[in-house]
Amino acid sequence: MNTKGTVIILFLCFFTLFSSTDCKECDNVLEGDNLTFVLVDDKNPLADNDRFTVKKDNTIKVPKRKWNENGPGIVEGNSLKLLYANISDSGTYTVEVYDEKGNNKKSHSKTYCVYAKVQKPILNITCLETKVAIRCEVKGDNVAFEKWHKNGKEIKKDINFTTTLEDTSEYTCTAKNPKDTNRSKPLRVACAMKLFGFDFWIMVGILAGGGSLVLFLVLLMVICSCHACKRREKQQRDEEELRLNYNNLSQSQQKSKQTARGQPAPPEPYDDVSAQDIPSQAQPKPRSQPRGRPPPPPIDDDEEQPPPLPQPRKNAQVKRHEEP
Repeated sequence: MNTKGTVIILFLCFFTLFSSTDCKECDNVLEGDNLTFVLVDDKNPLADNDRFTVKKDNTIKVPKRKWNENGPGIVEGNSLKLLYANISDSGTYTVEVYDEKGNNKKSHSKTYCVYAKVQKPILNITCLETKVAIRCEVKGDNVAFEKWHKNGKEIKKDINFTTTLEDTSEYTCTAKNPKDTNRSKPLRVACAMKLFGFDFWIMVGILAGGGSLVLFLVLLMVICSCHACKRREKQQRDEEELRLNYNNLSQSQQKSKQTARGQPAPPEPYDDVSAQDIPSQAQPKPRSQPRGRPPPPPIDDDEEQPPPLPQPRKNAQVKRHEEP
């Protein structure tokens, strides 16, 4: 029984030691900050001849030196600061301090976990046929989704969730690591209606633009047709005026010729005048009948008859009538 009890006690001690070694407290540091190591206590300050060294995972990071000697880091009071930590500086450090005789004055270990700054998460909104899918996309190592905000108020949702098409709220998501947090840009849900498979308002704009173009073309055709009709009417009026001017000129020339020959000019035409306003033309006077010649006196048989009077030729009379 004593042997078993001893074995159990040794096992518990080993387990406790192993657990305490693996579960050392880790000081979280943001990338770019400083790593600070305490060399000695305030009760036992660092002497001028004391030397210290810093190791990381059995690798010397700070060689043994005095506080006033040049080397990695800066000594401020009883502490050493290593500047501008990187992700690769994460690990367990061992600090050892020796006096001028080489005796170990103090020794301790410290674990640092260096984290990068959290990148701004990206909010993705996908419009589906009957719902809206919302997703928070986080990037980087050791970065996790933290929470959602809807219109500035925290809501409990998973990293991916869905909402209705009628939802027009503004969402943000937050990502974090043990040392830093960051929030996405706010994004409002705006899933527009579809028309012929495309965005409703885009299609409305396209149709309105096409209708305006068609209306403009129709108006342009109407204006061109009106101008063509007016031009045709003007051309017809010009042709009619030219024709009237030509007729008037011909009549005036004919009238002048007749006047030159001694014939009376034909009456001028009256346009747009009633028949009562037109002066009646003088009726030709009836020719007076030639007086009958008195019968010749009786001729005696005993008397000698005179010779007949000469008669004018008919042809000469006709020619005389034809001459002006």
